[in-house]
Formats: sequence, structure tokens, C-alpha cells
Amino acid sequence: MFKAFLNFDIFIYPRIVRVIYWIGLILIVVLTLGAVVGALVAGSSPMMRGSGYNSGLALLLALVGGFAAIVVWRISVELWLVIFSIHDLLKEIRDNTRRP
Repeated sequence: MFKAFLNFDIFIYPRIVRVIYWIGLILIVVLTLGAVVGALVAGSSPMMRGSGYNSGLALLLALVGGFAAIVVWRISVELWLVIFSIHDLLKEIRDNTRRP
């Protein structure tokens, strides 16, 4: 098993993909909430009044950006899973077509 791991005969990514996905998703949500709080704090700051800062627009951009990041993250994780499944299928085809 260890030799197969060192020779890259088995990949660890398909086995830990859920953990990686959830860590990335939590990170995106935390950063989006930070951007939302930042937009609200900056909008209520007396120093920002009259400066043309639009906290509503910043809040909307933070939410739209967070949603877009979640979609892009999901697509990228699925793309990696597809690549690894293609690898597994090609390996299976290779093993089945070998002549005895």
C-alpha cells in the first residue's frame, strides 16, 4: 500500500475531496461575511459620509461575489473529480485490454 502511494498508483484526492470542499466552502462563507460586515461598518462610518461610498452597492457586491465564489469552487472541485474518474476509467480499460 505504501509503495503504491509513493509511486502514485493510488491518489488521495478522491478520498479527501469532501473535506477539501467543506474547508473551501467555510472559508468562502467566512470571507463573504467579513466583506458584508466591512461594507456595513464602512457605510455607517461618519468619515465615509459625503465621500460617495455606497454601502448598499458594496453589500450587494459582497453577496454576489460570495455566491459566485461558491459556484466557481464547486465547479473546480467537480472538474478535479472528473479528471480523476477519467484516470480511473482509463486505467481500468488498460488493465482489461492487456493480452495474457
